[in-house]
Amino acid sequence: MARKPRLDGPDTWHHVMNRPIGRRTLFENDADFRYFLSLLAQQVRAGRLEIHAFSLMLTHFHLLVRSLKGELSEAMRQIQYRYSRRFNRTRKRDGSLFRGRFLSCPIHDLAYRRNVLTYIHDNPVSAALAARPQDHAWTSARHLAQATRPAWLATDWVDEELAARGQGETAAEQLATAFPSRVDEDFRSWVEKKLSERYFVEDEDVSLKYAGSPKVVGWTIRKAKLADGTRPWQTVSAPGLVEQLASKAREKIGPLLGRFARHSKDAWNTLRAGLLRMLAGCTHHEIGLRTGRHSSTISRDVRDHERLIEADSDYDALANRLTHAVLAAAR
Repeated sequence: MARKPRLDGPDTWHHVMNRPIGRRTLFENDADFRYFLSLLAQQVRAGRLEIHAFSLMLTHFHLLVRSLKGELSEAMRQIQYRYSRRFNRTRKRDGSLFRGRFLSCPIHDLAYRRNVLTYIHDNPVSAALAARPQDHAWTSARHLAQATRPAWLATDWVDEELAARGQGETAAEQLATAFPSRVDEDFRSWVEKKLSERYFVEDEDVSLKYAGSPKVVGWTIRKAKLADGTRPWQTVSAPGLVEQLASKAREKIGPLLGRFARHSKDAWNTLRAGLLRMLAGCTHHEIGLRTGRHSSTISRDVRDHERLIEADSDYDALANRLTHAVLAAAR
């Protein structure tokens, strides 16, 4: 089956990542790191990319880029091919170095762009390579925390963020307050899920692709459009945040009874499962692990959530309020 083209175009932002085959090391010495950065700089000079953030780890890399001409695939092809050729030549090895095509996630909103930059800079901290993002030698945080930056690193957007949201007198203090560290597994797993999930274009037959009824697909698209332009089937929040806000709402509102034939059944379980599925992209199995319930029960809860959205105006209004609260908190 032919590969579908990436969602790319002029002035499109992307989170880009790749790793080598067999979990081997990708960067083994300072010369490797410097050569990879020089390849990024070449694509900047060629007018294909703007590099806004990067983190080079021993076994993988992460980039926050803006594709200027819609030529992300060509830029990354050249970077990976040239790096692999030099790596193999200097090690007297042959064969593939990268495990396959690079992963890329288009970034359509400012909130997710901020989260991606935080995630990229937190990589060395999460891996216990540095106490602070700027302490790692091969990350853009090191440059952004200083007054002088390499010419190929785009800093206009970050500097605007530091001026608007940063606090402190030094660039390092402003960076730490404008993009506070969020090294936790919930946040990391959410960003990684977005990076690896598949996106669809609007003219695809989504009812067939997701094996959902036209009614459910139509509902999802309507709700996604209501939720500040969020696209359907695209995770918008870490699951922990969804659960936190749902728990606070339950404490304030109390049980949601009277929605089912068995009047003692609380619809909060249904709402929680539905929001984790739609907003955090959790599978039924993942929701079951979080809630201590069987995946078949979660599957029924998700179906009930979709039904109540259509049939119960109070439930629909509450689900919408929680959706907007999650979106606002994720920014």
